[in-house]
Amino acid sequence: MTASSEKNQAIFQGSVKMVQGELVVYSDVMIVYFKEKPRSGHSSTPDSGTKPESGKEINYIEAKGQVRIEKGESRATSQHALYYKAEEKVILTGSPVAWQTGTRISGPKMTMFLKENRSVVEGGTRVIIEESEQN
Repeated sequence: MTASSEKNQAIFQGSVKMVQGELVVYSDVMIVYFKEKPRSGHSSTPDSGTKPESGKEINYIEAKGQVRIEKGESRATSQHALYYKAEEKVILTGSPVAWQTGTRISGPKMTMFLKENRSVVEGGTRVIIEESEQN
């Protein structure tokens, strides 16, 4: 891992695994981009005895190279993914393919809306529905 406070990022290399609730993301390289946390408490004086909360939180995560995503019964692969934590959204590019219950979907760009449990594929979409899943 390489961290840079100046760039507000941390880079993980090798067999990287990220777990965020039900979401699991694997990749060769993962870059975590941070942003400043909004301060809680509007007025804080030295006499009040409370300090405003500050620090950094995850803004988004970029995964590169052999990206594999799993969430419940769904899974997807691609060469590049961007995970936006606040929106609970993943954008896959680089030959994305997704599978769920015997259905295989591919296209140039795929957006997974994790809260809504739905995906949108843009461009030339290809769908294959199988009677039974093959091993």
